[in-house]
Amino acid sequence: MTSGHWLSVLARQGFAIGWDEILVGHDFGILPPAEIQAWAANLPGRGPSAEALAGLTGPALLTFEAALWAAVREATGKVPRPGGRRWAQAQDHWRTALLQDALAAPLGAEALALAVETIYELVGCPEDMLGLWTRSAPWEKRPAQAHPEAIQAFLRDRGGVRQP
Repeated sequence: MTSGHWLSVLARQGFAIGWDEILVGHDFGILPPAEIQAWAANLPGRGPSAEALAGLTGPALLTFEAALWAAVREATGKVPRPGGRRWAQAQDHWRTALLQDALAAPLGAEALALAVETIYELVGCPEDMLGLWTRSAPWEKRPAQAHPEAIQAFLRDRGGVRQP
């Protein structure tokens, strides 16, 4: 589904990478501290909190999340919260970019179904995503199925950056 770092998925799909995407990506377990630190270290005009975040090493990494929140607050004035507008927008950026990336990859039907299921598990599944994937009942002994046409329609409705 990806080649390279997770942030490259957002960039490859045309999304700007900001602090909201960084925080939400970390909260969902997508972005590891090292990738966030590398991103923060390369930010032009970063503030002292972002500088401190980028420089955490060893035992200081135990304070990573607090440092991340401080850097987000410093850069944006407020930390996005689950259920808030900024959080939902960043979550949607991740969801859309990951789906676009999966759809563009040379995946067979079973692999695409697994990718969609993984995206559901990583970034959540709003009601309008329910038709993108079908899991069969255990006794049916059929693999899960992704529905590429439904994925494309979902991405079009979301204003997806590009279609495969």
